[in-house]
Amino acid sequence: MKTKINLFFVITLLVLNCWGQVSNNNLQSTFEVNQVLQCKWNVNDGIPYSQVPGANLGTTSFELLENSKIAFLCNSTSEIIVINTIDGKKINKFPVIFAPRDFVYDDGLFYVLCEKQVIVYDKNGKEKNKIPFPDKYLGTERITRFNNLTYLLLPSGNSLKIEDNGNSITPIEYSGWITLSGKYIKTQLKGENAYSITAVLIKGKINKKEFLSENKIAGVYVVGSTKNRIILDVQTYISENPIKIERKIVTIEVTKTGIGNIIAEIKIPDVYYVLSNKDFSLFANGMLYNMVSSPEGVSVFSLTEIKKSNKSNVNGYPKTLIDKKYHFNDNLLKVEE
Repeated sequence: MKTKINLFFVITLLVLNCWGQVSNNNLQSTFEVNQVLQCKWNVNDGIPYSQVPGANLGTTSFELLENSKIAFLCNSTSEIIVINTIDGKKINKFPVIFAPRDFVYDDGLFYVLCEKQVIVYDKNGKEKNKIPFPDKYLGTERITRFNNLTYLLLPSGNSLKIEDNGNSITPIEYSGWITLSGKYIKTQLKGENAYSITAVLIKGKINKKEFLSENKIAGVYVVGSTKNRIILDVQTYISENPIKIERKIVTIEVTKTGIGNIIAEIKIPDVYYVLSNKDFSLFANGMLYNMVSSPEGVSVFSLTEIKKSNKSNVNGYPKTLIDKKYHFNDNLLKVEE
């Protein structure tokens, strides 16, 4: 019996290494990382940070705007702060509804998600619209816009359309998260070391494919998609006691016949100074941005997919960030009972 178990284990590893998720040798591309902006905490041109019982507050979401500007949604002060990436100067800020969770910027307007509704603001912070949604969807933490429509991205992995061209509508739920390319993407765990992707492509064709992981999977989340890419946030257990998670961004090719193979991946620094509901943003042109919060402040990085053969020395995340281990759960404000 012992020989059979060992043989099965060896065969399993060989099979796993045939999948792009496990063997880096099979990956066609890699990511080049460049810092776009760095903001310190609690300085004039920085981001407000505060500790409250049970939470470390700072930036919960971010968006890239036109003309080299980045907007941060701060749950520490319930405001949007806009910073110029060229000189790092704060150029605008305005208050939003209390305890914001996420926001999206579309056609000059900010759509800010809170517990029970979405509030729409113009560039000067003037309230333009309110979009309520049913109480059954309380707890939703993500929002997006596509084709002049507003959607909630539900914890179930579905999308809820709540607004159409400025008008609140009876909510309509769709399977999968809607992305900027028009694809609905849904992930599902398939046992301890496998997950599947179901994608509804633009012409309505449904594609599904399974992928394997060397480590036990903690969660797989949709970052977004372009015409020929699906980007996922794949989190696996390094240890279950104590819990330690490794997080990777994974790029999957979309071909004319459907979902293809994993072609690139990158490990994300294990540094979470504040809790962020959206720390990745994908543009339709394929540019991916990552917001990282550390004890020093908030940094935004661009991640550009490049062929491995195109460059021998590829920029990665700063070594100081890779080497740093910090999680807000280990550094919460202590309250005397």
